[in-house]
Amino acid sequence: MPDANGKSPTENLTIKPQKEKRPPARSASNGANGAQSSRLQLIQKKGAMLDRRQLMLNIKKIQQQRLKVQQAQKGNTVKGVDMNLHTQGYDMLSFGKFISEGGLARAVSKSKTQVTGHISADRGDSETENRKKRKGLEKDLKKKGIGYKKSVGKYKYDDGKQGSEVSYHTTPGKGMSKRKFGKLTRRLGRKHGQESVITKDKDKPARLHDTQSKKPGASYNIGKTKAGQHPRGDGETTDNKVRSAKHPKNTKKRSFHYDN
Repeated sequence: MPDANGKSPTENLTIKPQKEKRPPARSASNGANGAQSSRLQLIQKKGAMLDRRQLMLNIKKIQQQRLKVQQAQKGNTVKGVDMNLHTQGYDMLSFGKFISEGGLARAVSKSKTQVTGHISADRGDSETENRKKRKGLEKDLKKKGIGYKKSVGKYKYDDGKQGSEVSYHTTPGKGMSKRKFGKLTRRLGRKHGQESVITKDKDKPARLHDTQSKKPGASYNIGKTKAGQHPRGDGETTDNKVRSAKHPKNTKKRSFHYDN
């Protein structure tokens, strides 16, 4: 009914418009992190695809080269054939063996083209004590800026028995001269109780240094880098992967050594 002023009661009511409810906005940091994570996953995926593609190309090149070698052995004239492959077998390698032999090939190539060295920290038969010594050597190598790759080294005692140790195949740090590298290698060998260490300058013969005598003599020429086991059972470096500071229980036969 109209009131005293003649107005309807509904005319005095004011209707407020309702605000539209919106979902809570994502924070800028969450959005950035999500985008960065997506980009990282995409990059990793592309990298893995490129690595696999390169590997397949390398395998294809090896297969083509071996076919050329087989044709050359039959007396056919073939261009672009590497005759050094005549001494190799033609059976296809498994993926694991292909990668493993690739690692050994890189070590041999590094030994022939770069300044390198060999040093160890093992002394005695206690694996527990040797692990502590290896960690101490790794700490010193990092402190001096010397790079290294761990593997298993084999050697022969004077009585003819075979021994093995965790060996560090080392390279000088960035900007480090070969003179300083050799000096640091000999010093670390003495510090960690080693009888000797090895240094090698690119394609020159490797040198064995006495690190036990108070007045060591001149270094000894032990020959150039050669793939395979040492013919006399002397020192050699295998392609075993050493994880942490633990000596592997089993050692592989694939190795390289120095000999004249």
